[in-house]
Amino acid sequence: MKTNFYNKYVIWLVFSIFLILGFLFGLLLPLIKPEINSVMLLVLTIALFLLQSLFILKFISGGFENRKKIGVSLQHFFNLFFSVVIGFSISLMESTSKYNFALVMMPLLIVLSYIITDKYKYDKTVKDVSYEQELEEGTKSNKPVIEFENKKYIFSINSLVILAVGTPILAYLIYFFFDTEPQYWLHEIVVKQTIYLLNLFFDMGVSASYSPTGIHHWSFDFIGNAAGDPLGSISFETFCTGVQAICVFAGIIICTPHSQDKETNKDIIWRKTKSLLISSLIFYVVNIIRMLIQIGLYYLGYPWDSIHVSISAASSFVAAIIILLLHKWMPEFIISIIYIGTLLNKKFKLLKEPKKVKNN
Repeated sequence: MKTNFYNKYVIWLVFSIFLILGFLFGLLLPLIKPEINSVMLLVLTIALFLLQSLFILKFISGGFENRKKIGVSLQHFFNLFFSVVIGFSISLMESTSKYNFALVMMPLLIVLSYIITDKYKYDKTVKDVSYEQELEEGTKSNKPVIEFENKKYIFSINSLVILAVGTPILAYLIYFFFDTEPQYWLHEIVVKQTIYLLNLFFDMGVSASYSPTGIHHWSFDFIGNAAGDPLGSISFETFCTGVQAICVFAGIIICTPHSQDKETNKDIIWRKTKSLLISSLIFYVVNIIRMLIQIGLYYLGYPWDSIHVSISAASSFVAAIIILLLHKWMPEFIISIIYIGTLLNKKFKLLKEPKKVKNN
């Protein structure tokens, strides 16, 4: 199926409009009264999902097998669904920075919509550079070629430098962004989700208190512990959101080099996007579970300092699982490290050779 440049961007524009409308419908849904207006808006929201599905079937998935049709439909469905959830959540939030939730997340959803569109609408008639050409170029430049699962990996020196230097810098900048007061909407989301689950499963009677002044805007408040004794509040900070782990892996995924082999490289953006989304979701869910366990033990009478450090350290093992997932979807990360070792080994051998010649 052939798609030109113009059609791809027009389709992306349509999906972007769907996302914006979904956000606005979600934002207005709990605000409009009387109830009949809310019902009408709910109907319009459902109609928006149906309209997007029809648009996908007519303009996107023609000629695809059923599995791909379902895949592209689900990906755009969840993207639109999350835009509605963002709007709906903002109308229920208390933070003074709650609208920054949309300012941060909506552009990301729009970019994700483009990546999904590009994945299914690239021009298959464009001829990729063959492996023989890439191998010849790699040989001429004296670069090593690593083969893994019938794919060829050749990296430039600049891309490897970006991986080594750019990863920690980018991870720090992303964390610094979320650690600023305008992004404390993330604190409210994590705190309220944790409290909801604590009261749902353990009936602790935990509540959240919000104060838009000072260092800590949100805290967990307790009626008492399991024995009925008074229990001190727990202040919430950015580190408690678990976003630092997401930032580290975001830096790794974004800065991981692309192979110079076009066949290997053709779907790297989608694979990076999938790795980032799934790793972020895993870290977020694990962090919520960590909060539930810590606060549950604190409620039972365990000292906060002990359980906070030990459980936080134990949850770090999740990083090993993420590394395995990265290797499955984005082997470039591990292979690029091996590639650096290969280049260094080759350099050391070249340095030793002149000494051997002199000794002879």
